[in-house]
Amino acid sequence: MRWSWYISGAGHIAFILAVFLAGPLASDRPSEVVILSEVAILSEQEFAALVPPGAAPQTQTDVPEVDAPEEDEAPSSPMAVAATELATPSPVAIPESPDVPAFEIDQPALGVEIDDNAPTALLPPSDIDGSSSQPDQVAAPAARVAPVPQLAPPPEAESGEDLIEATVPDPEAPPELVKEEDAPQAPQEASDRIVTEAEEEETNAVVSSMRPRPRPSRPPSPAPDVPDDTPSVPEQVAALADADADSQQVAPRGPPLTRGEREAFGLAVGQCWNVGSLSPSALATTVVVAFDMQRTGAPVTGSIRMVDFSGGSEADADRAFQVARRAIIRCGTKGFQLPVEKYDQWREVEATFNAEGMQFR
Repeated sequence: MRWSWYISGAGHIAFILAVFLAGPLASDRPSEVVILSEVAILSEQEFAALVPPGAAPQTQTDVPEVDAPEEDEAPSSPMAVAATELATPSPVAIPESPDVPAFEIDQPALGVEIDDNAPTALLPPSDIDGSSSQPDQVAAPAARVAPVPQLAPPPEAESGEDLIEATVPDPEAPPELVKEEDAPQAPQEASDRIVTEAEEEETNAVVSSMRPRPRPSRPPSPAPDVPDDTPSVPEQVAALADADADSQQVAPRGPPLTRGEREAFGLAVGQCWNVGSLSPSALATTVVVAFDMQRTGAPVTGSIRMVDFSGGSEADADRAFQVARRAIIRCGTKGFQLPVEKYDQWREVEATFNAEGMQFR
């Protein structure tokens, strides 16, 4: 531990000695000399008064000439000499061309006399003298080119390609004979086939025979007068119609419906008869409804109609009829259970609807 103290103390002592010894050594250094000069501030007028007019300070503009250093010639190497010789091409000798004698061509002088006096164009006589105030008529540009321009003809005139001079007939000249041109005739019939005599004989034969004339009809012989006991046709038709009507009336329509079958029919329709929406006055109204039936037992919808009503107004009767109509249509969609052998009995049905119940007949 003491060695460290010794070392620390020796270091501190050395530092202190260095500080004290550095002061005198630093003071022995030569100090820098500072030169101060006095300067006076002059105004522009004072400076102009001090400097005489016309005298300007002479400045030295001549620069001494300095000799350029002489370049030392570098020793030329054989490689550099060879490179310079290759860079500078040697002049090529151009062969001289032989002298060619010049040929002289004699060109005759062409003397053409030019006449400046051109011929004047001949114009047709014109009626325009320039005295009228109307503008002169100038021919409009046309597709046809002519040596002399012509004005367009009036609409009534017929224009032609060539000019036709008007001629006046000579009264002393004999009249010209007009030649009638022959009308073109149609060429005669010809064929590209040569027909021999044998073929002509065959073709002269009759190909189709004429239809024979019918024989004249003989006049009918008069029938003997016989009294006609048979009735006429209208009388026969009327008699047959009466007989058919009698047979239909007499023909049996089958056995009538029993009471049980009628009650079953009424119960089937009553299942769909809903009178809950009717007013008391409509319930008190009795409605008779008629309709036709099909062989399958289904009613014909278009045939349902109201035959009669009683006990209320027409409006109440119409409401009661609509309820009865809906009941017949709803329950008859699948067909009512009725005997087919008695179809003639129930083909036309009349039903009475009232508050007490329904009756069928």
